[in-house]
Amino acid sequence: MADQQNIDIKDKRYSIYNSEIPMPNPSMTATTDNFDIEKEIDGNRYAEIVTQSKKPFFAILRAAIKEDFRFMLPRILMRTAKTMRRIPRTFVIKTQEELDQYVFETIFLWSRSLIKITKMEIEVRGADKILPDRTYLFASNHRSPADIPVLFASIPQPAAFVANDLFGRIPALSYWMRASGSVFVNQGLPQSEVRALKAMEKRLKKGRSLILFPEGHMHQGNGIDEFNRGGLFAAVRCAVPIVPICIYGTEKVMRPGSFHINPYRHVVVEFGEPIETKNLCRADKKGIHLAVHDIIKNMRTALEQEFSS
Repeated sequence: MADQQNIDIKDKRYSIYNSEIPMPNPSMTATTDNFDIEKEIDGNRYAEIVTQSKKPFFAILRAAIKEDFRFMLPRILMRTAKTMRRIPRTFVIKTQEELDQYVFETIFLWSRSLIKITKMEIEVRGADKILPDRTYLFASNHRSPADIPVLFASIPQPAAFVANDLFGRIPALSYWMRASGSVFVNQGLPQSEVRALKAMEKRLKKGRSLILFPEGHMHQGNGIDEFNRGGLFAAVRCAVPIVPICIYGTEKVMRPGSFHINPYRHVVVEFGEPIETKNLCRADKKGIHLAVHDIIKNMRTALEQEFSS
């Protein structure tokens, strides 16, 4: 039953790359190659808005209305709020397998609708390396808020995020993330980080795949930033394979700290070969974050060269 659940969701995910998603307008995609990252925006801006407001959803909505002249982000927020209509059913579903199916279907539909609104063209490479009946820790570089729906829509099996605890304060989205088995962490607080690592190990041992951003923040510079070891080591302790993922192009859709969305952007999600952690020697276990970093860095460099040419 669990295997069939994964296969069903995988089949639905691949349907987004057919005619359901609008293809980019050629006259607009021509500007993609000329898009340059300007000087960095404060990536902590979202956190400040959420923590300083009693109603973070409406605070973000107000800021989005002011800055997003295409009105895409307000539409995304309203689409997120509409998922609350599906919440009552979660209280009457009888089995955990059916509940998981319903939760991840909701998340997938939400992700797909965001891709449609922003008119992104998603190109997925290497997803055939992922077996539906295995548990993985997916480790990805992090460039933009758009990374979250892009990964939810691209990973060909149910997987929950290891996310900043700020997501736990946003209505609707926080409900579905918790229901999916997401792990929330307050970065910088040692006790919270220890609890998060224990929660990660518990989820992985129970067969729940997780998605991790080892950089710990949205990186705005060239390449990718250094990786934190803790979250990746949870996979080592559980003998779960780590799948390196490189995302390219989401920073052109929405920059960290910004509420402005650029439509018709081409985004690549590339899956690397799963790294088996079961029989690693002590030195390789200790340096697992360096190995995963180098793999994703090389993937990113290759994509930059491909699209710059």
